[in-house]
Amino acid sequence: MNINKEVHIFLQKLPNLEGKKIAVGYSAGADSTALLHILSQKAKHFNFKLEAVFFSHSGSPINEGEDKNLNLAKILCEKMNIKLIDVSIDMQKSAKKSWEQLGREGRLSFYKKSQYDYVFLGHHQDDQNETTMMQLLRGGGRGASAMKELDGIFCRPMLKVPKEEIYNYLNERNIPWIEDPTNVNVEFARNWWRNEGLPKIKEHYPNYGQLLENFREKNTSLNQIAFDMARMDGLDSFLDGKSVSIKDLPDYRVSNLLSYAFSSIGKYIETNKIDNWLKIGKATKSSEIVAGDYMFIYKDNDIGLINIKKENPNQMPKKIKP
Repeated sequence: MNINKEVHIFLQKLPNLEGKKIAVGYSAGADSTALLHILSQKAKHFNFKLEAVFFSHSGSPINEGEDKNLNLAKILCEKMNIKLIDVSIDMQKSAKKSWEQLGREGRLSFYKKSQYDYVFLGHHQDDQNETTMMQLLRGGGRGASAMKELDGIFCRPMLKVPKEEIYNYLNERNIPWIEDPTNVNVEFARNWWRNEGLPKIKEHYPNYGQLLENFREKNTSLNQIAFDMARMDGLDSFLDGKSVSIKDLPDYRVSNLLSYAFSSIGKYIETNKIDNWLKIGKATKSSEIVAGDYMFIYKDNDIGLINIKKENPNQMPKKIKP
């Protein structure tokens, strides 16, 4: 597979890139190094402005070896004439959040506050396979479709590129990179899949990568159907704060509607919990459930949504996409 071609085709799909400001999440690892190198060669052709963003995760296991990575990042960015931004993330440990989650939230917070038109990330096919397996064992659903190539401002043009091809690209051009030492720590779930789980599966199913890709494509189509059904059943009105009658809807469609409603406020609620709440509502004719700043109400075969946040009680969730 030609990585250069994959990235070029992806760039062509984006709206006019002339003058756009693009960032690459850069760690000096193989994936982000290959992506940054390719984009540095495409910047003149598409006439966009390119920067590299390096994140330091001080005070956490994720920080292991980051000084060495940062030094190499500075050297390579200077060679490619790319501005490097070094961002320090506040990694205050929480009992409710893993180090990985804290790191993700810190990086996302920075990007949301930045002025970048697009943020390119070096996720590849192996990352995609790890994500799919992790999501399946967490209950599947929409998450099993894994990552999207384009998700808001976030771009992942290498999702169909195997890790091996990335190594080949760098080796053929004698471009150095650093392997993240934390990648071998199997205490992190993703690393277990990377180092032990997926290699074992590959022994018995050598083409498992393509099988998972086929599954993701089918799952994405099914998710679109489920989303369209939720909208037919009143999702948009529900998110606008209007009551929706579920009297004539079978339980699985009500559960589907509510699942997307919870997603709109950034909450994942297991299907069995939604079903239990509906059973209580039907039995008592009235039931409530609080999720974040919102209260879901069941009353007399109607469901409704209200904002219980005192600061801005009239604000309703943004409409979501499948």
